[in-house]
Amino acid sequence: MRSFNVSLNGKKLCLAGVGERGVLSAIISWVAGDGGKDLFVEVGGLADKEHIDWVKQKPLQVGDEICVEIVESGSADEPVRRRQNHPAETLKAKKRYVRMMAKELGWKIETKSRRS
Repeated sequence: MRSFNVSLNGKKLCLAGVGERGVLSAIISWVAGDGGKDLFVEVGGLADKEHIDWVKQKPLQVGDEICVEIVESGSADEPVRRRQNHPAETLKAKKRYVRMMAKELGWKIETKSRRS
């Protein structure tokens, strides 16, 4: 399987892989806002309707070196977290997002009556 061998400053963080079907991501983020500043790395994916994390918001600092080597491997490290994709929760989150965007854009949402 296609996998990511991820290291931080020469020290292995994980060997991540989701099999033959799925999504695999290694993300470095810098976030600055009213709540302060954050710099971190995440490694995760999606396979079989399940979200998988190997590295969740590991703090970084200026000067750190992240290496992501793309490899073929027969197996991957055990994830630190797995969570199922729940359709009802996904729908609820989508509706919340649409309402938030409509409010931000000054739009009015009209829905059909369920009785018709």
